[in-house]
Amino acid sequence: MPPRKRPLEPSSSMPPASDVKPVIPPLSKSPDAPVPSDAPEPEVPPISAAILNNLPPSERDVYKRIYAAGNKGMWSKDLRYAMSLSAPLLGKITRALVQRGILKEVTDVRHRSKKVFMDARIEPSSEITGGTWFHNGQLDTDAVAAVRRRCLDQVDRLGAATPDMVHKGVERADPKAGYMIDQIREILKTMALDRVLEECKSTGEGEFSAVRAGRICYRRGGAPQGGMMEGIPCGVCPRIDECSPDGVISPTTCVYYKKWLQMDF
Repeated sequence: MPPRKRPLEPSSSMPPASDVKPVIPPLSKSPDAPVPSDAPEPEVPPISAAILNNLPPSERDVYKRIYAAGNKGMWSKDLRYAMSLSAPLLGKITRALVQRGILKEVTDVRHRSKKVFMDARIEPSSEITGGTWFHNGQLDTDAVAAVRRRCLDQVDRLGAATPDMVHKGVERADPKAGYMIDQIREILKTMALDRVLEECKSTGEGEFSAVRAGRICYRRGGAPQGGMMEGIPCGVCPRIDECSPDGVISPTTCVYYKKWLQMDF
């Protein structure tokens, strides 16, 4: 038999093997399933040279500045100060760009009175739209009510449960629901604020026997533990970062804050 040839060892003169990434098909989900809140933001498309070449200088500069803001968009007032433009002139430019389909105006759920502009090809971030539980800038009360019922069913079934246990139970009950663990955590927090559920720490005994001692879990609602300041809803609110005086989420419109103020401590 002829001697077997040894495989060639890579040398500095040989080109490196190209990195081939496997194509993973997206998981099929129910069309009614919510978009995962922790899903990566869509990639921002490159700036269009064709658009730039067909714009007059003033519109080109405004478009480039707004494009640079990406999926967060840019508030008209910030844009006016950044570019030292008068309100009437900026309004004329942005209207022209919107009419041509180059820009779009979106609603920021945190500041509904503000005009936010972004590239028409870019989808606004969840920070702007409000995320899973908002649709067209409005809270989707039906979607929230549906997931709250599912979470409550799991807590009633288990007696006391961690967010992971609730999430797995919801997935088993309806594999097409498509909820992510962060969404379940957020809903459980709001249910605790409503006193539908109680957030507590497991003792590992009795009704907590299925939950390891020391872990945070939820059971059917009860009186809040601790004093007045410990019970303030702002400390556990999952939307605290989006709360502002003139936003959709604000101290003046927050039902949890009003309930807390009316409590007899």
